[in-house]
Amino acid sequence: MSRWLLVTGGAKRLGRLIALTAAGAGWDVALHCNASVDAATATAEEVRALGRQALVVRADLADPAQVETLVARTAAAAGQPLAGLVNSASLFEWDDAASLTAQGFLTHQTVNTLAPVLLTRALHQGLAQGDGAGQRGAVVNILDFKLANPNPDHLSYTLSKYALAGASRLLARSLAPTVRVNTVSPGYVLPAPGQDEAEFQRLSRRNPLDRAPDAQQVADAVVFLLNHDTITDQDIAVDCGLRFLNLARDVGMA
Repeated sequence: MSRWLLVTGGAKRLGRLIALTAAGAGWDVALHCNASVDAATATAEEVRALGRQALVVRADLADPAQVETLVARTAAAAGQPLAGLVNSASLFEWDDAASLTAQGFLTHQTVNTLAPVLLTRALHQGLAQGDGAGQRGAVVNILDFKLANPNPDHLSYTLSKYALAGASRLLARSLAPTVRVNTVSPGYVLPAPGQDEAEFQRLSRRNPLDRAPDAQQVADAVVFLLNHDTITDQDIAVDCGLRFLNLARDVGMA
């Protein structure tokens, strides 16, 4: 029997790498996107080239009504309950204590915290009843190295990731034994859209190991947690020790 994995934000960047790495490890992959349909379709073709099944599903994670139906719609398209979920999609907009707005705060919480929680609950429900009864699943939530040593930048984003970290621990307890929940905390592994590559390479090496962390290794860590069925409520930091540094500003703004 095949195993289906839903990757939010699976069309591009880190989500795409996770999807392809999971496919290489034997997962069939559902790629979530919102506006990036063409990129998701291209990634789906890459998954199929690896010999796995793929499909594309759309939802605006800022709309809880769409999130509430995403797992069920994906399972229906796959023809079976989902066995895995990676919450990779994330809203990442800059603010600080002075510029934070109520709407910006709420939108970050909705996309980065509420959506993963709703999707995890739906995955559990799909495995606890009906055709999924008796099966077990795994969830990996993408956090951020900066939770271990925060700075004032991206305040709403950071608070939403703190909330997701707490939710992950609670869900690992409340949804056991049916669903395992783990997290991965990447370092500065990908350039921001439009960022100069040379500047990214310079900044990404500013860590205790004096090397650029590899986005592929983040994807490898995610798949490791998906596949090892004795691990739950654990976090893997793939950051070359960047979390040890006291940074006055976000690393990308240093």
